Amino acid sequence: MPGLGRFLSRDKILLMKIKHSRQQGVTYTPLLIAIISFVIVVGAGFLVYSNLAAKKPGNGYSPQPTRIQSNAGASSYAILKPADVPPKIGECSQTLSYASNGDPSPISCANGDLNILDWQAVAALEPTVMKLGYSATQAQIQHAICVDGNVADADSSAAISAPIETNAYEIASLYYGWKFNINPSALLLSGC
Repeated sequence: MPGLGRFLSRDKILLMKIKHSRQQGVTYTPLLIAIISFVIVVGAGFLVYSNLAAKKPGNGYSPQPTRIQSNAGASSYAILKPADVPPKIGECSQTLSYASNGDPSPISCANGDLNILDWQAVAALEPTVMKLGYSATQAQIQHAICVDGNVADADSSAAISAPIETNAYEIASLYYGWKFNINPSALLLSGC
């Protein structure tokens, strides 16, 4: 009967292996479910994050202009400082590029609306011409351009260059609806 004992011991070993593999399967099943769930959640999170990150300016994504509206007074447009009235034209937001002289652009978006990012970049230099309002005369605008170009008269600590003053005049003209034919560069070069 030594053969029968050997046969029974093989069965015992086989049963023990099956029992052991079932126990391992039971312990691996929750772990496997947890790993799969983690991969799904992380994958979905990555897709959402990468989609949002790709839409941020500066990440190689060139956004279409975003039209901006608010409820400022009778106008549906926001008042942009240093102005104290809303613009006479629609507002939009489009990523800026800068020339080597520091001049930002574009002043307006493709649809002709005022680019608030350009307005804010130029307004940070505190040009007087951007504070004049709707009813400014040609003489007042020319005087403001001369003030901006002369550090002794300017509100800021540095004179504004001709290209940036031209930008300030052009965006202020768009903002306030001015229709004057003024060349700020020529005015500043002539010495005002």
